[in-house]
Amino acid sequence: MTQDRSAPGEAKASDPKFEHVADVLRMEISDGQYRYGQRIPTQRELVQRFAVSRDTVRRALQDLQHEGWIESRQGSGAVVARRPSHHTGPSSPMVHLKPYIEEAFEAPTVTLDLMTLTAESMDAHIRAQTLRIHSEEIKPQRIAVRLLLPSTDITLALPRSVADPNDERPRDRHRMLTKRHAGALRDAIIELRNRDLVEDVSVEIRTMPLTPIAKLYIINRRHALFGMYRVVKRPVDVRAADDSGRTEKLEIFDVMGLGATLFPFTCGDTETVSQDATFVDHAQRWFDSLWDHLAHDARFDD
Repeated sequence: MTQDRSAPGEAKASDPKFEHVADVLRMEISDGQYRYGQRIPTQRELVQRFAVSRDTVRRALQDLQHEGWIESRQGSGAVVARRPSHHTGPSSPMVHLKPYIEEAFEAPTVTLDLMTLTAESMDAHIRAQTLRIHSEEIKPQRIAVRLLLPSTDITLALPRSVADPNDERPRDRHRMLTKRHAGALRDAIIELRNRDLVEDVSVEIRTMPLTPIAKLYIINRRHALFGMYRVVKRPVDVRAADDSGRTEKLEIFDVMGLGATLFPFTCGDTETVSQDATFVDHAQRWFDSLWDHLAHDARFDD
């Protein structure tokens, strides 16, 4: 049975090429491929890599700069502007999301229960996997996704303006990002069904009337990745207060989402009940309780 219980969004199944370029670069920065302060590939290198026009690359970089991912430095080109909050290594318990999502989509059945603030991270990662399906690199038979987000019609604790907590522009920006990424994620998966690439597809998006202070990814009911949102102060581009159509910099309190530290918990193959297995079980119950008793079907058509 195929379900699509989310309300229609503005994102289209076939996204412009510049959005694909931006998505890939977001994911690579999130996964630590480019470090804070490191120069990303030049426009010429990106044109060659993605086989797109310079205008397409320029639009992608403008998106990333607008969102605070990169900044232009004299003599250095575009460099990474966000400092990742995690560093993985042989002795580190923290992980990157990418290998878990890749492994999940290589299984015949993919189940994802996701609680997050905007779905920005998961949007980029899932769309990368749908490209693998389109190219027939992988062939899952069933994909079931439940996405739990904060309601867009409540006053969220974050993001908010540093100078004026009543300034609605940071929350308007959050609503736009939520609508964009949740809609794109949903449409990318539904397109797999429409093109007969995956036989059974289910996508449900619900919202709850609270501000998440952590993100939770439950992957194939085997892995639970848990990350705490760290509050940061940073400038973002918002519309000018005089409604002139211009944009201006506004300092806001926000959370470190993409690039946030993730702690992994995995159910073992043995019958022995481990601490990890207990966490995965209780995380699933927690998610289900929020989903069943607190959340409502998402509405992004306002």
